[in-house]
Amino acid sequence: NEPPKGLRANLLRSFANVVNPEKYENCTKKREWKKMLFGLCFFHATVQERCKFGPLGWNIMYGFNDSDLETSMQVLQMFLE
Repeated sequence: NEPPKGLRANLLRSFANVVNPEKYENCTKKREWKKMLFGLCFFHATVQERCKFGPLGWNIMYGFNDSDLETSMQVLQMFLE
């Protein structure tokens, strides 16, 4: 099964708009950082794609936007340092 085209587009948008090369390479534990950052961006893309379906399966609607992704990246990097 192929992932939805929207999921791929959201993942690419997250990396293009939020994760710049400086942030991507700016951690002492590069291997762990890159893997966890991809997982975080994948989660962000999934939530963004899922919001298109409305409240089905969700208790409360919450738009996980780019500022939330940036904050999550900062917290993740702080825990890795």
